[in-house]
Amino acid sequence: MLIFVNQTLIKWKLKEVMARYDIKAGDLANELNLSANSVSNLRKAKTMPRLDGHSLNNLCNALNRLAHDLDRQITPFDLIDYTPDSDTSAPSKNPNSSKSSALSQGRKSSAIDAENQACLTAA
Repeated sequence: MLIFVNQTLIKWKLKEVMARYDIKAGDLANELNLSANSVSNLRKAKTMPRLDGHSLNNLCNALNRLAHDLDRQITPFDLIDYTPDSDTSAPSKNPNSSKSSALSQGRKSSAIDAENQACLTAA
């Protein structure tokens, strides 16, 4: 089995979008009927959280309603940035050490994704 290192291909840019359009976290939490902690977790995410289409649509609609000086609609494409890894074909030299790290990171990411999904689904 090949394990790839540094494969963050999709960067989550909610924090940047909120800053660009002067959207306050508390306002977004109120608009989505979420807790401030849930919005904080969404903002801090480095990679795109697992959101279904309905949740992503609700998030974009809320951002569009709250945005200041909006020149065009905020879309899901504004919230993500795709950057191919410079060397995605090179496997890790020690698959066993990377495997445990990748599994641990996957579990951590899945727990955060599950919490974010539950919060956005409630909105």
